[in-house]
Amino acid sequence: MGRLVLCVLALLVGGGISDPVKKLQRTVDQTVLDRQYKLLTLFFHPHEPIHIKEQQEIAASWDLEKNIGLYENATAVHLTIQMLHNNYQVPRGVPFTVLESVHRFEISVYYSLLYSAKTYDTFYKTAVFLRQHVNENLFVNVLSVVILHRSDTQDIRIPPIYDVFPSYFHNGEIMTTAQRITTHGQRMLEHYPSTYVWENNVVIRHNETAWPYYCNTESMPVSYFTHDVTLNALYYNIKLAYPIWLRSDACAIKEKRGELFFFWNKQLLARYYMERLSVGLGEIPELGLNEVEEGYVSGLLYHNGIPYPVRPNHLVLNHQTWHAEAIEEIEVYENRIRDMIDQGFYITNTGEHVSINSPDSIDVLGRLIEANVDSPNVQYYKDFISIWKKVLGNSLVHESVAFNGIPLVVPSVLEQYQTALRDPAYYMIMKRVLKLFNLWHEHLPHYTTKELSVPSVKIEKVEVDKLLTYFEYTNFNVTNHLHLNEIECNNVINTKSVLVQRTRLNHKVFTVRVNVKSGVAKHVTVRFFLAPKYDSVGNEIPLNVNTQNFLLIDIFNYELKEGDNLITRVSSDNLLVTDEIDSASVLFNKVDSALQGHGQYMLNMKQNILKTPRHLLLPKGRVGGMPFVLMVYISEYHAPNDVHRGTVETSTIDNTIRLTSDTLGFPVDRPLFPWMLTGVENIFLQDVQIYHKPTTEVTGVPVYVE
Repeated sequence: MGRLVLCVLALLVGGGISDPVKKLQRTVDQTVLDRQYKLLTLFFHPHEPIHIKEQQEIAASWDLEKNIGLYENATAVHLTIQMLHNNYQVPRGVPFTVLESVHRFEISVYYSLLYSAKTYDTFYKTAVFLRQHVNENLFVNVLSVVILHRSDTQDIRIPPIYDVFPSYFHNGEIMTTAQRITTHGQRMLEHYPSTYVWENNVVIRHNETAWPYYCNTESMPVSYFTHDVTLNALYYNIKLAYPIWLRSDACAIKEKRGELFFFWNKQLLARYYMERLSVGLGEIPELGLNEVEEGYVSGLLYHNGIPYPVRPNHLVLNHQTWHAEAIEEIEVYENRIRDMIDQGFYITNTGEHVSINSPDSIDVLGRLIEANVDSPNVQYYKDFISIWKKVLGNSLVHESVAFNGIPLVVPSVLEQYQTALRDPAYYMIMKRVLKLFNLWHEHLPHYTTKELSVPSVKIEKVEVDKLLTYFEYTNFNVTNHLHLNEIECNNVINTKSVLVQRTRLNHKVFTVRVNVKSGVAKHVTVRFFLAPKYDSVGNEIPLNVNTQNFLLIDIFNYELKEGDNLITRVSSDNLLVTDEIDSASVLFNKVDSALQGHGQYMLNMKQNILKTPRHLLLPKGRVGGMPFVLMVYISEYHAPNDVHRGTVETSTIDNTIRLTSDTLGFPVDRPLFPWMLTGVENIFLQDVQIYHKPTTEVTGVPVYVE
């Protein structure tokens, strides 16, 4: 679980910041290599039975009852045995979602089983056993969660979810074309639209914003962001680190998960708003209780061929009885949160009244609103967000279908973490949710000049390189979705690859230079925030309103010397974002090569599945330039509270966000007014422009390379 906390403080050296590359790479021993290799194979074509002979033997012979002494949690063993014996489990080949309570119970049991294995060998054999006997989507989810949290798998990397289950990220037309290519080979490529051969791989071109079957909804121009494969994978990964069903005392979670819930969604909403402004869209629509104007057609298909539910335009929320009942529930549960905020206390499940009027209460407020299992009263402050997802996803049905007591559901994109960000309704829900947090913030006092200031530190000037964004092409491998032929089954290998070429937003590397005068040598924290300067109708956004739009784009610690300082920050050194995550095939080849004695396998700590992809650091901007405000803020360094840190140094989550003990997003976690900044010389607001240019103009690389 140590990877779920922070370790970057070691990067600091006197007078500046050390080179992060050397610090963030290291080799692993043979044991880790063997484990990485074998665990990777469990993600290989999970829709099919196990093909590796050793694993087939383990799956057939492993006896949970005879080996019950090898687990700390005997109850989980008994429950698993009973569920498998009575076939009380989500069947293989059907959709799975943790937002369905029975599905969630099953995954929590399997987590307890795997996590409580006393040795790695027991854990591995149990994982192989489950791989063969449980729903493939559930299995991949629970195995990934356990790998993130077990102490003996901290150096194990899980393959990207878009490589394991490509159909969550590419529409039905793409996946159907891929299946036809698998069947017919390359002999009929000329009959398939937008396909070509590259290095013996078949590549399917896809332009997300131009696909005609999305019904040309208002938000489609921003689908380059909402449909970004790695962004949607990020949301899924965050929910692996902090599942709503996993208690902190059932693993080693130390982080303030409620505060993270607030901060991550505030960041996401601010970024989405910038993208809307970049393409000329209006404000994020308000979500009411009567009608949702914008529909959504995902074009996605589940692996068994069932399409995702569709939300039509102008969906009337109380048209059907079961919709109206759901809306009533939402209203009741939201009002309980509002009443709690207005009264200044929440009620525990034992009836105790606990104050939420201190700034630290942001964490418990986040847990209450998300309604995760760490909520102090999940029975009273219920999960209205998931109800919103069912209503707006249009997946509510009058009568549910069950198999042996297990609900068979067809979740909408909103109900799958790996697809939720595609739907503009997600951002409408979160805008409504963040208003609850804003209501709570209004009850807090404003930051004082003393809290904001750093004595003797003055930012004199900020210079920023020209900010350029562009679209680039990248390939995703969808082969894991396709069925193996007999030769591939016997050799447990893909003999061919089908790739999907998609566009994604990227930016040119830039540098920020900050001239600072300091009266004394001082250890400080430097933050860069970005916000739009004007709203959708061209009005300059007041600072106190724009506070909620400020996006944290960089944070680092620094040693100021006495006198003049020049802080030079190159965007490629930004540790708030992640380098490109190794694909499943790249990861497998690296590990296999090291096992064969061909070089070393290096753990690259600049790859972090719980950070924003580097290519999404900047919003798109506009061809002629789009005005933004860059806020540079230098604060006193406050060491992070070890209570909220793990014990293993190789971290994955939050290892540059939580550099200090300050609240996440400080100082724009509360409204800032211009009068509050009078005499505060360690804050500097700099106007910048973001330009969007054609790819060839920025990189010199042609649009298509065949």
